[in-house]
Amino acid sequence: MPKAKSTYRPKKKTHSVDAPEKTSGAAVRPLWSGTITFGLVSIPVDLLSAVRPRQTAMKLIDKEGHALGRQYRCSKDGKKLVNEDLIRGYETDDGKMVVITDEEFESVAPEMSADINLINFVSADQIPPVYFQKPFYLAPAGKSSKAYNLLVATMEHTGRVGIGNFVMRGHEYLVAIVSDNGVLRADTLRYADEVRTADSIGLPKPSKVASELVNQFSKSITELKRNELSAEELEDRDAEELQALVKAKQKDSSNVVHQHALESDDPESSSDGGAQIIDLMAVLRRSLSKRAVVTNAQSSTPISLDERRASKRATNAKPVIKKKARTRKSRKS
Repeated sequence: MPKAKSTYRPKKKTHSVDAPEKTSGAAVRPLWSGTITFGLVSIPVDLLSAVRPRQTAMKLIDKEGHALGRQYRCSKDGKKLVNEDLIRGYETDDGKMVVITDEEFESVAPEMSADINLINFVSADQIPPVYFQKPFYLAPAGKSSKAYNLLVATMEHTGRVGIGNFVMRGHEYLVAIVSDNGVLRADTLRYADEVRTADSIGLPKPSKVASELVNQFSKSITELKRNELSAEELEDRDAEELQALVKAKQKDSSNVVHQHALESDDPESSSDGGAQIIDLMAVLRRSLSKRAVVTNAQSSTPISLDERRASKRATNAKPVIKKKARTRKSRKS
């Protein structure tokens, strides 16, 4: 084997846009761990986010610094809803709601897997930019990174992009694996039905343009032509001004409130006048009712929440009685 192939070095590119990341002391934790698989190849990797949210997001709090929670109300009568009242419904094109239970939802959920299964390799120009959704980095996992580096070099040499899918947190994602400056980047892709075409939006069809007008526009573009994109053009001016304002106001103690942790209260036991804080994770875990009746789009009817609560209380009452009876019997023995 020629020596040049065994001493591969990725092309070094200086991206000044990466400089702000160096100032952040927070470690980036893997969002997902698994393997890249195709044929007989299996490469362990960790998935890390390649982007972070803008520094302009602010939280809603009350005047005392308490974090606010989300409260659910019925859109028809304004009635407050507790966790047991929440179920999951699929809205059809004609506006009807079809109830889906947790068992039925799990039956159609993607099978859990720890593999990024690459189906094929295509040229990068075969993927329209509109399909790219969110970028991630794939870092080598395990004791050796030889296979990882070999895949990076091979994909860069061939100019190919791997197309595959993987499951993360119960959702299946379409993904493109790209060799990017000596590392692997994983870009989640939009599905075909998520992308609007120019015809579906109603954009005008392309028409012929006079060559004289094209030459005039070309001169204007040439005047602004640059060989490289400056990082200063990509800086977030709004975030910088907001952070400067925060630092200035932070010097005045009257403008600072101490944030309190989000508390979870029972909506049924709290008063009507006070703000009710709901544990969102608990809502999600119990959002599917095991006693919901599934109907089709033609026969879908409104669901009585009062009847569901009464049915649940009646069902839950029996196990409590049996448990007490077994407890008394064990004490006598």
